[in-house]
Amino acid sequence: MTPAPTQGDVLTTAAPAISTEEAGAILQRWFGVTGTVRELSSERDRNFHIATPDGQGYVLKFTNPAEPQLVTGFQTGAMQHVADRDPTLPVPRVVPTLDGEAQAIVEIEGSAMVLRLLTYLEGTPLHAAPPSPGLMRALGTTLARLDRALGDYEHPGSERDLLWDISRTAGVADRLHYVTDDRRRRMVERFVARFTDEIAPRLPALRHQVIHNDLNPHNAVVDPVGHETVTGIIDFGDALRAPLANDLATALAYHVTTGETPFGSVVEMTRAYNAVLPLTEDEVDLLPDLVAGRLALTIGITGWRAAEYPANAAYILRNAERAFAGLDRLTGDEAATARRLLHLACQKV
Repeated sequence: MTPAPTQGDVLTTAAPAISTEEAGAILQRWFGVTGTVRELSSERDRNFHIATPDGQGYVLKFTNPAEPQLVTGFQTGAMQHVADRDPTLPVPRVVPTLDGEAQAIVEIEGSAMVLRLLTYLEGTPLHAAPPSPGLMRALGTTLARLDRALGDYEHPGSERDLLWDISRTAGVADRLHYVTDDRRRRMVERFVARFTDEIAPRLPALRHQVIHNDLNPHNAVVDPVGHETVTGIIDFGDALRAPLANDLATALAYHVTTGETPFGSVVEMTRAYNAVLPLTEDEVDLLPDLVAGRLALTIGITGWRAAEYPANAAYILRNAERAFAGLDRLTGDEAATARRLLHLACQKV
């Protein structure tokens, strides 16, 4: 029996090339939509932006053939479930095919690829917006609403062996040799060892549900004027069933070193999240280590992928320096401060 594909297969399997002309023809065939077609960058799939004559924007997605169709169906269902549970949440809407289906299967160069059309969410990418307290609060509130909407979503495709799952931080140990700086590598190794011994055994007792698992600065867009309203959360490609606190930890990991005060952005986002979806005492207690776990994953996985794909190393390592700086703060002299501030942010008033 052939083993089920893992995320490693998806990250190392190149999706077949598709021209904009071919994408446009497939778009019209399956969805009856026409417009200007522009290819978008993607780590593993083939994606195209569609601008229709009436001003509507879409994303046409051809999923990497290495991704199990059960998993793709799970992601599609998650977006549909969120739209049903909280219709005002800014997540992509799934556009049905002419046959009324949420997705279709097309063959490209002999490979079966899942085809979907999603609405395009306008706004300024989060990474291009200043990290103000108001923006951090908006992110926390929106993520909590998203997690609340996903709380009762069940799907067999949610049980995934995913490299980017914080719960599996111990597994990144065999990729840390790609970190060439000795001091930094030892810092990450020490944390991963402690996570394995002290944190991982506590995770099964936490609340588990389907989570987005990838609210990084490239997966959110915000109001282009005030920069304090989230206008879109995109890319459900890393969604899975995992500890609920992992979702907040993943989002926080990209903001450890920003804020008007030490850990200011982390505190604002956590306080806003907790106001909508209160965290348990154990979740709050583990949150700093879960954030550090995400940073360790970023360091290990991107180091490995940059070595495998040196021509794309600059793009792959775009978050590496921030990850090293954040992990240093969360595991060094400021660790106690971070823990105290997060506990204060979640206190009932």
